[in-house]
Amino acid sequence: MYAQELSRRNPGCIIFLIDRSDSMKAAWVGSGMTLAQGAALAINKILLELGIKSTKEAGSAMRNYFYTGCYGYGLSTRTGGEGVESILPGDLATRGIVPLPELATAPIAIREQPSVDPMASPSMAPVWVEPLHGHRTPMCEAFALVGAHVYEWAAAFTNSFPPIIINLTDGMVTDSPFQGADLATWASRLQSVQTSDGPALLLNIFLSPSKAPIVSYPATAQGLPEPGPALFAISSPLPQPMINNARAAGISVAEGARGFVFNADLATLVKFLEIGTRVTVRDV
Repeated sequence: MYAQELSRRNPGCIIFLIDRSDSMKAAWVGSGMTLAQGAALAINKILLELGIKSTKEAGSAMRNYFYTGCYGYGLSTRTGGEGVESILPGDLATRGIVPLPELATAPIAIREQPSVDPMASPSMAPVWVEPLHGHRTPMCEAFALVGAHVYEWAAAFTNSFPPIIINLTDGMVTDSPFQGADLATWASRLQSVQTSDGPALLLNIFLSPSKAPIVSYPATAQGLPEPGPALFAISSPLPQPMINNARAAGISVAEGARGFVFNADLATLVKFLEIGTRVTVRDV
């Protein structure tokens, strides 16, 4: 399992779920940003890196190695209230999961962005995700909506590397149960979607304005304050390729480690996204 290399015939699928609840307006210690601003900055950076990885030669067309989707839960810009929605630009939002080359050519803007390295200068970069916040944390509804789209994608690409869903949140779920099922059940349903290469991967990262210690890729929930145990329980065990990625980045990963980080700072968030999205591309 989790051995399929990406190609145009067997592309990958990477989904970002972003908490847009009101508490994401909190200041992120040591970053000079809010949690919402840091999350948007990190995701925009990873989307740009995926686009670069999909361009084999300078000046050539981007190859379709990835499909992607970005969903916000909390503030819904379409209704002005609480909900879950695709936050891709323009008409792409109506399609849910789209080929990365289409998204890459449709940023909201090109503007000066701060570096994730506090010692580096800002630079001009494309922006696809804006930092927004409001209302509560309907995570169950988010898992339900994304699960339906991921199921359709996996049915279309049965031999691809399984879908990777990365959930960024700073709060406790506020809609469990949703439609008669709790958070663990919705997570299990999402992870039951699979290709011939294995089940979908659900990776979770908890952001906090607290100065509490960072816990990366734990093998147990022991000692984690809320909502750590619940998020640990719904996080997928790290497959070997991601264990290799983490160790190559200098992170010690124990047997049984899960795709979960608690109380991440900005640098840890970016590294988590890089590890979670680094899959092998062999198409020529």
